[in-house]
Amino acid sequence: MAGLASRLADRGHQVSLLTFQDGDDQYPVADAVQRLRLPQATGSSLPVVGRIQALRRRWRALGQQIVASRPDVVLSFCDRNNVDVLIALSEKGRQRTKVPVVVCERSDPSQQSAGRWRQIARRRLYPKAATVVALTKTAASYLSTFSGNVVVIPSAVDSPLVLSNRDQAGQQRSIVAAGRLEPEKGFDRLIRAFALGLGSNQDWKLIIYGQGSQLETLRELAKQFSVDKRVNFPGWVSPLAPALAEATIFCLSSRYEGFPSVVMEAMSMGVPTISVDCESGPREIITQGVDGWLVEPTEATLAAGLKHLVADKPLRESLGQQGRKIAERLGWSAMVDQYESMLKTCSHDSA
Repeated sequence: MAGLASRLADRGHQVSLLTFQDGDDQYPVADAVQRLRLPQATGSSLPVVGRIQALRRRWRALGQQIVASRPDVVLSFCDRNNVDVLIALSEKGRQRTKVPVVVCERSDPSQQSAGRWRQIARRRLYPKAATVVALTKTAASYLSTFSGNVVVIPSAVDSPLVLSNRDQAGQQRSIVAAGRLEPEKGFDRLIRAFALGLGSNQDWKLIIYGQGSQLETLRELAKQFSVDKRVNFPGWVSPLAPALAEATIFCLSSRYEGFPSVVMEAMSMGVPTISVDCESGPREIITQGVDGWLVEPTEATLAAGLKHLVADKPLRESLGQQGRKIAERLGWSAMVDQYESMLKTCSHDSA
């Protein structure tokens, strides 16, 4: 969202970015983008009553802020925000405005554990959106079962970076992964696969960048498989590019994905990339055996894939070279063109 807002502003559009939290930005936002912030609503100490009160305050404040901004179109990212915006601007929400709303799903909605209430809300509210944006064809197919106007716009990747430490990657002999340390990212599967495929190969190490609730569980798992001395958890680093530049291999082990930007970033830098072929995402980025390596989502196949790439340096070099071309296919310019055209259409249709 930060990158898209900044680039739309660079093209001369008046862009306001509304967020709920006052913390530091994870990604840079152009100065031309107007920043609007709403505090997190707090409710009563009673669990159910408190949550309902907080939600009502959130919707009321959100609706008031959007109406006050007088936008031509509203663009929302992520399922919870999408539901909030559609409720805040719904006819039952005091018929605040007829401004068109475009909602964007950033993961695989068929796999995401969103909770029963949010699943119901999504199915009832998304048909009210002017357009629903999916990252992949798989996600679009699912969303089309209950939403009318669904379009596919993949994520974008920056042009390849040239970093001096990329030349040292072969000497590091490291497999790098990155993401939230949560069950859906499959780092438990990655650790088991690393132990199974490279447990006896003491020259290689596994580095997992990220933070999350599973940190201690994953550390204990590495210890159980006797690879704890070769599995490192440095925490989250930003920017990630220098860490990726030192990787010999990048690995995605997720149980499901949207359109994983970290895969595109690694490929664009020439890092040979292996990914499990989870339900959505990687197969629409990687061409098997050409610019990356796809394996079935099991520990055994991931272990075999890692072992294969470790043993075949010419293959790694070929995948890395071809992977750099990802920025030509999925660059920012093409993505912003698609959003700009779609947002203009939605705005004109509502006029």
